[in-house]
Amino acid sequence: MRKVLLCSAPLTGHVQPMITIGKQLVSDGSTVMMLTGSRFREKVQQAGLEHIALPVSSDFDDRDLDAQFPGRSRLPGILRSRYDLENFFARNIVAQHQAVTKVLAERAVDVVLAENLFLGLLPTLTVRDVGSAQKGSAQKGSAQEGSAQKGSAQVNSARIGSVCTSPLMASSRDTAPFGPGLPPSITPWGMRWNRLLTAGARAVVLRRVQRIADAAVRETVGRDAGSFVLDWPLLADDIFVLTAPSFEYPRRDLDDRLDYVGPVLDTAGGSHAAPPWWHRLDGPDPVVVVTQGTLDNGDMGRLVEPTLSALAHTRTLVIATTGGPSAEAVRAPGDNCVVTEFVPFDMLLPRADVLVTNGGWGGVHFALRHGVPIVVAGSTEDKNEVAARIVRSGTGIRLRSTRPAAIRRAVQTVLDDPGYRDRAGALAKELAVLDGARGISAALNRPPKRTSGSPAPCPPR
Repeated sequence: MRKVLLCSAPLTGHVQPMITIGKQLVSDGSTVMMLTGSRFREKVQQAGLEHIALPVSSDFDDRDLDAQFPGRSRLPGILRSRYDLENFFARNIVAQHQAVTKVLAERAVDVVLAENLFLGLLPTLTVRDVGSAQKGSAQKGSAQEGSAQKGSAQVNSARIGSVCTSPLMASSRDTAPFGPGLPPSITPWGMRWNRLLTAGARAVVLRRVQRIADAAVRETVGRDAGSFVLDWPLLADDIFVLTAPSFEYPRRDLDDRLDYVGPVLDTAGGSHAAPPWWHRLDGPDPVVVVTQGTLDNGDMGRLVEPTLSALAHTRTLVIATTGGPSAEAVRAPGDNCVVTEFVPFDMLLPRADVLVTNGGWGGVHFALRHGVPIVVAGSTEDKNEVAARIVRSGTGIRLRSTRPAAIRRAVQTVLDDPGYRDRAGALAKELAVLDGARGISAALNRPPKRTSGSPAPCPPR
């Protein structure tokens, strides 16, 4: 029986796909443990997985990030994304690495799967990669490095995979650096421009993030990180990308390493009772769903309330889901508006005509799975990158302003132009044959695409 350890940062949008993967692995006969935040214990256990809590120093509650990280919510787009990389992820490398090492020292584990922003595997992969490539010179290392390699020896035989629960962040000659949502380019000039932008991002924007990561890896294994911090998945044996190939950017230098397994979506609709207003979906008006996801939902004035205001008293039915905050606190000016904390998207989106979203990866894929075109607005976390992929795929419109008039125009354009729904429908057909959780489970029965010590296709730092 295969024994699997899943690892996730304590953020709902990262944890939930990993739980769904774990449920599939258990169904297919594996024993599964999950290392993540303490508040997810019940959800993990209900899925049939063993829960292992992250150390207190690397655990936090994503339902009240402003209280735990004062000032974060006031930062604009790219600065907030950098803040999150530093404080949610890079600063937790040491504690996460120690937690993983402890589990693997005490348990027999065959496979470790970590979502791509759980950075605690970077030290282990750095040592394993260097150790495999330099076996002959291992004895010349420092005492600290030798001790670290000995401490990591128990993981060298485990298969390590990364699960990309967001757009693919890894560097490529064909893409600009991850973050601002710039389009890919494979022309000679475009690739030079990509290289310059990537160098600038590493030297300026993400310089401190990399320094934090290097310091953490030195503390744990005695050397700098083996890759740029966002490129750590390229050191893993498997790279599972949770989307369809046509929704991601082509990367000629990486594509033979990537497994496009499709999205991992939690299908809870079958066990959820229809709410009292459900009959309204049978009316003649188009149904517009609006959401700010499960992380950036502290202020409904960012997107939900402007959308409700934009479409109030129009010939639409607007369903707003808060993702947690109380529905009573949301201003809904029109009688054509319904506000609710939660409705399973696999239950609601088959009835929708448009999704208005800040660009959460899971919500976008629920819409695309059902052929629903999208109006997207968002600039924090990975939202610029998600929005860029929506525009490039032709499945929706990106908002540059969330003023009600701009939202109303965008929604009406998507409703009036069948091209958006046609392209979303084409992607739905592609996604219909992909199931991320089943795809990962099946892939683990095959040899990995990269074996320890073979060259990692990381662009030079």
